[in-house]
Amino acid sequence: MSIYRSPIFRRIGANFAVMCYMVSVQVFAAEKRVIILGFDGVDPGIVSDMMTSGELPNLKKLSEQGVFTPLGSSNPPQSPTAWSSFATSKHPGSHGIYDFLVRNPKTYIPGVGFGTVQKPVLNADGSFKTPPAFNNIRKGRTFWKVASNEGVRAKVLSVPFSFPADTLEEGCMISGLGVPDLRGTTSTFFLMSEGYIKSGGLSGGRKIPLDFSSGMATVEVEGIQIPNSRPRKFVSVPISLQVDRNARRVVIDLPEKSLELDEGTWSPWVEWTFDISAQEQAHAISRFHILSAGDEVRLYMTCLQYDPRKQYIEMTSPPEYGQELFDRYGFFKTIGWIYDTHALRQGGLTEDLFLDDIQKTMSWRETLTLDEIDAGDFELLISAWTGTDRVGHMFWHHRDKEHPMFTEEGHSMYGEAVNDTYRNMDRTVGEVMERLEEDDLLMIVSDHGFHSFRKGFNVNTWLIRNGYLAVLGQKDTGSAFNNKTFLRGYDWKNSKAYSIGLGSIFLNLKGREGQGTVSEKQSKKLIVEIRGKLLKVTDP
Repeated sequence: MSIYRSPIFRRIGANFAVMCYMVSVQVFAAEKRVIILGFDGVDPGIVSDMMTSGELPNLKKLSEQGVFTPLGSSNPPQSPTAWSSFATSKHPGSHGIYDFLVRNPKTYIPGVGFGTVQKPVLNADGSFKTPPAFNNIRKGRTFWKVASNEGVRAKVLSVPFSFPADTLEEGCMISGLGVPDLRGTTSTFFLMSEGYIKSGGLSGGRKIPLDFSSGMATVEVEGIQIPNSRPRKFVSVPISLQVDRNARRVVIDLPEKSLELDEGTWSPWVEWTFDISAQEQAHAISRFHILSAGDEVRLYMTCLQYDPRKQYIEMTSPPEYGQELFDRYGFFKTIGWIYDTHALRQGGLTEDLFLDDIQKTMSWRETLTLDEIDAGDFELLISAWTGTDRVGHMFWHHRDKEHPMFTEEGHSMYGEAVNDTYRNMDRTVGEVMERLEEDDLLMIVSDHGFHSFRKGFNVNTWLIRNGYLAVLGQKDTGSAFNNKTFLRGYDWKNSKAYSIGLGSIFLNLKGREGQGTVSEKQSKKLIVEIRGKLLKVTDP
């Protein structure tokens, strides 16, 4: 983590411990207002270099007024883990978030590492017996909730992994990263194309074939899952598309309106209503982009996001805050995974479209933050951005000449993409600094730094080669191979350890795992053994 501190930070002393997530309630009593700005995945080394070169004048000024220092991240240094530590003042062993993934020990099947959507249960008449909810597996209260309970007026804006929104005694909150789409996934986009023969899954999305006859095609947009359907079935809404290939234009006929869109343009926000039953409905919003409308028609549609006025699961506190934001700005993105990295990887978005979306979305969140500061009536304000991290993941190879995906052409076009998001960050910081009042405390923090990712190490393959993980039907540890997803295809009765996520290793413990083989007595020795061997691994 990185932190910038104004001179008044010195008054706080031990109340604000070494890690910035160790905030205690005493902080708020000591100062007039506390403003914390969080930027995901910002590297202190790049910040230092850009401050020296004069590219981040506001951060440079702030560092000269206060303190700039790199801090340690969480262990492991992953976003869900670090932001959960920030929110709760707890280490991972206490709050329970270790990775983007978590596994069911009994079945070995992995799932989302920070929570899951609980589907509604219906009464006989179709009304909700139990409404939909989100089970956040993070333990511990957030420091802003503790502060709010003590009478602190708080505004919490888009902090990652803060869903569902906390009920604040005074103030408002909108959840950030962690808010699912209407389908209950992190984010499922839709890609419609004449190039597809049949519908199916893409990584992070759904592909929908377009079959035009006399210039007309009809498709089904799958929304929310039908409760208790086995196998899973979704409530669908039919839409029709008319194409004028000469004009490179598509007309999309929706249930309540039609959209006429030229190639390369975005639609306005579209409202969707999915009938869960005769009594209950789910509401969503999305947008279309016409990728091509000539020889091959291709359309991208964003994931189905919560309608802020009629939230499927509450993502704002109070719930009316969603309506208030709509009244101010109209529709806006409500999905937690706010930048569609999946679609960029799958060709649903171009790099230019992605970067344009980064700039506009970061700007919108800046507007929201500045408006809430200008409105006043708070003692604690926290606002966070994730665009810095997403551009780092998707565009770092354009700046790293040692990266296997580096090209001179890509570097000339996108080599400054990462630095540009840092410049956007600096502009936001400057706007906030202009609004500071005497004795305000301003902090800028990040959850982890960044570096190039040039090669990977497959932990499960290493476990196979070293005899700790067995593959069904394959006895030779030197050649055994498994490419099945979701930890399928392993011989658990002959396995001692396995890995999920970004490197977490679990022992196949008796009494905990469904087919455990390792006793409690053997576990400590096995941990030491695996650790020792891993520390001796060298890059071949």
